[in-house]
Amino acid sequence: MIVLGADVGGTSARVVLYDGETERGRAEGPGGPMRSGEGERLAERLASLARPLLQRERNARADTFVVGASGAGRAEEQAELQAALEKQRLAWRVRVTTDAELARAAAFAGGAGVLLIAGTGSVALARTAAGSERWVGGRGWRMGDQGSAHWIGARALEAVGAMHDGLGPTTRLAEALGVATKVNGIAGLIRWSVKASPAEVAALAPAVLSCADGGDPTAVELRDGAVHWLVRLAVAAGAGPLPVALSGGLLAPERGLRERVAVALESRHAATVQRRAVDPCRGALILAARGAGA
Repeated sequence: MIVLGADVGGTSARVVLYDGETERGRAEGPGGPMRSGEGERLAERLASLARPLLQRERNARADTFVVGASGAGRAEEQAELQAALEKQRLAWRVRVTTDAELARAAAFAGGAGVLLIAGTGSVALARTAAGSERWVGGRGWRMGDQGSAHWIGARALEAVGAMHDGLGPTTRLAEALGVATKVNGIAGLIRWSVKASPAEVAALAPAVLSCADGGDPTAVELRDGAVHWLVRLAVAAGAGPLPVALSGGLLAPERGLRERVAVALESRHAATVQRRAVDPCRGALILAARGAGA
């Protein structure tokens, strides 16, 4: 079976072509959450990544295209994106779900477990052995996303503002954020911040974590706060009784935050944490097989 899998996050999108269990090609481009009225735009973006993969393998269409998209939690957005993708004629069958569900399927092959995702946003979702599901977080940057890259970036901007107003301690974050945003001084950072998108604010997180690694007390407090919130999300979803997998750019294998979260879950909550990286796109194989009645 020829399967296309797409993982669409708040910042980037990845499309992978599988022939059976074998990956035949991969493409990456800009992402962005699925919003009502944006289905056609997102479908065209995914088609621009998927079509060259099909052409390279001399396939007119895939058997199934499984898309896990940020922001596609409601049936309305899923139906809109599915209809737009069907017009692209990339596959005989199209299935749209959330990026979190795609990654959870990849992590546990459809079995029980808690997937903790931290990228631009944050969410934990669980499935028990009995098949019941629980979703914690994922409310967006205005109402949640605690411990996420956006949360870290926004708190860092607040800390720099507080320092300049004499309301907070001196921190090297001022210099680090200036370098990251390519602006000079507090006035430049203010102008940048009021126009910045959630993804741009989230992109400040690596600079903050680098400052924490260098021992800056304010940055260390933010890093530890992110660990605290991410662990709380996982535990609220069922970590401890259920095994845990970690995914998302903030918890990528090369990120130091990943190990801190894993150790906190293991030492404080006796959770079993998968150390292997999760490739969300492989969840497309699980969901495609399930849709085919396998």
